[in-house]
Amino acid sequence: MYFNVSGQVSPCWKLPGYVDNWSYKRSIKDIWFGEHFKKYRDALSQNIFLDRCKECEKDIANNVWPLAKAYENFPVQKYPSMMELELSNRCNLECIMCSPMLSSGLAKKAGLPLLEPYDDTFREQLKEFYPHLKELRFNGGEPFAQQIVLDICEDVAKIAPDLPISIATNGTVMNKVVRHLMDVCNLKINISIDSLIPDRYSEIRVNGNLNKVMKNFEVFKEYCHKHKRNLCIMVNPMRNNWEEMPHYVDFCHKHNIYLWFNTILYPPQCAIHNLPSDKLEIIYNELSKETKKRSGLKNFKILNHLVEDQIKNWLLDSYT
Repeated sequence: MYFNVSGQVSPCWKLPGYVDNWSYKRSIKDIWFGEHFKKYRDALSQNIFLDRCKECEKDIANNVWPLAKAYENFPVQKYPSMMELELSNRCNLECIMCSPMLSSGLAKKAGLPLLEPYDDTFREQLKEFYPHLKELRFNGGEPFAQQIVLDICEDVAKIAPDLPISIATNGTVMNKVVRHLMDVCNLKINISIDSLIPDRYSEIRVNGNLNKVMKNFEVFKEYCHKHKRNLCIMVNPMRNNWEEMPHYVDFCHKHNIYLWFNTILYPPQCAIHNLPSDKLEIIYNELSKETKKRSGLKNFKILNHLVEDQIKNWLLDSYT
């Protein structure tokens, strides 16, 4: 189950608006066992792809890793085996590729409100689900800056302390509360770092400071290595940082951590996929050459997929 900052609930983040909405009158349990979720479960069990599920169907056909890959290791069972929560757009950064939906700073500049649709009622309803989950995930804004996320983690520590909690963080928040949660919870940390060059990092992640993030990175790394938990660097390949992507393989190999590349489609001025053929060809040729140099390194397959499947497909599509 995926919950977004508008209170919409769906099987994944591509489907909000199509499926259901959480409210005081419609609980988590109502939604999970309701007719709307059943519609998608029944369709996929018959290999039928509805609505934006067709995007994953197309990616599978093109040998591109689909969004569905992020959920492939979670079993079908009576209760959900994974929950993905975006509970607020509260965030201390204003990243150039982000939107007011996931950044309270950008929302304020656009004259839009802070989004916090979930409260203690939601928190209480979640408790029934923890014993059944294989993983709980928190995404943006910045989870470590949201009180409800901190409170839910405390609940998990008491009810299901071994439950893996995956947190996608910008890496800027490190305080006593975060350190406490590292002590009592089974955290998996995904840190978003979109440049290893300080000035460029600050241009992309407005209000952010790479030196501060790297100090916090060392704390998270020590924690994850000590407790044998996953630490992953999440990167958004864009027009202004694409040439750095091979260097992330080097960085992650050096620190013995994982790497993942997100796909930026919007805003268009940040995206790579919509560039003209000549520019895509330059990007592909340069990255392909650098990728081959890193064969055998940890996370090589992640870079190779980005270049040889995703960017190459964009290049081929641009010719048609």
